Amino acid sequence: MRFRSFALSYKQKGLLAEFVYLFVTGVLSPLAVGLQIFSQFSFTLSLVLLNIFQLPLIVLFYRVYLPYTIGKGKYLLALVLFPVYILVYELGSRLSSLVMIHLPFIPKVYRDNLLSAHPEDLSKGYFNQSLGYTCLVLLAASSLYVVKLLFKKQHNLSVVETEKLKLELNQLKIQIQPHFFFNTLNNIYSLSVQQSSGAPRMIEGLSSIMRYVIYECRHETVRLEQEVEFIRNYIYLENIRHASMNLIDFSIQGEINNINIEPLLFMPLIENTFKHALHQNMPEKWVKMVLSIDDNELIFQISNAKNLSATMTEDKYSGIGLVNVRKRLELLYPDRHELIIHDEPGIFTVTLVISIS
Repeated sequence: MRFRSFALSYKQKGLLAEFVYLFVTGVLSPLAVGLQIFSQFSFTLSLVLLNIFQLPLIVLFYRVYLPYTIGKGKYLLALVLFPVYILVYELGSRLSSLVMIHLPFIPKVYRDNLLSAHPEDLSKGYFNQSLGYTCLVLLAASSLYVVKLLFKKQHNLSVVETEKLKLELNQLKIQIQPHFFFNTLNNIYSLSVQQSSGAPRMIEGLSSIMRYVIYECRHETVRLEQEVEFIRNYIYLENIRHASMNLIDFSIQGEINNINIEPLLFMPLIENTFKHALHQNMPEKWVKMVLSIDDNELIFQISNAKNLSATMTEDKYSGIGLVNVRKRLELLYPDRHELIIHDEPGIFTVTLVISIS
């Protein structure tokens, strides 16, 4: 199974990095050193325990000292307080040694070695531990602090990008709705001028569509069966404009239940097809739409007749429509979609494939 690090929150990543660092510093490193210099394994475990006792002071360094000095840009304060922290760390180291000396389960020889360093007597030496080793540990702790900051900045950047994507999607959706209503109102106006009996029915159909757009399209996704019903209503409105009611064929293959999609995702493709196939003066007009669903993919294919002399290039076909669709697909289904255009003599076909697995 592939490990997906992005499934962890930035806090979880920080805690994981912190655990690894403390484990290496408090257990793994002294264990490796102890196995090399001690002949008895009990001495090695004692060294590990001694380092574990000192971990709280290391945590104090990267969770308190660094955030409240370097993290707030108070570099002079960090410089002034660093010797104070070194003193605190040294006292903590000596206290750890004193605790180890009085633990009965620690080997006597090891306790005698700790006692020989006189951790209780500050006059016996400035540092109970090697200053170089202490600085190395603190440098590693500083690296951990930087890593946690990077995780947090990455999270904040991700939040900003997500909000930006939502804003872009809302803007794209807003572009679609006025465009759709503008076309439909033009259709109703045309029928009204002709005093067609289809105008009242078209107004009723538009009312149903408006309810869907106003109330359902506010959500990020809608049920696919709702979108299909919306498309059928839109086809009904388009059919009223033409003498033949069989110009548009819409078929569904597969089960459309339990699938959610972005609302109005197919509408720009449908609108452009109607514009270039049904609203032109051509001897033969037809539009065929197929929605196919299987376990892994959703396929929407729309094709239409065109003049043999016409070349419906992508630039001519697009306008708000295809450009809008491409942008929304890139935002909603990155690396999970494919938009295929076939321009053949007499037929123009657009196929949209979306992975739903």
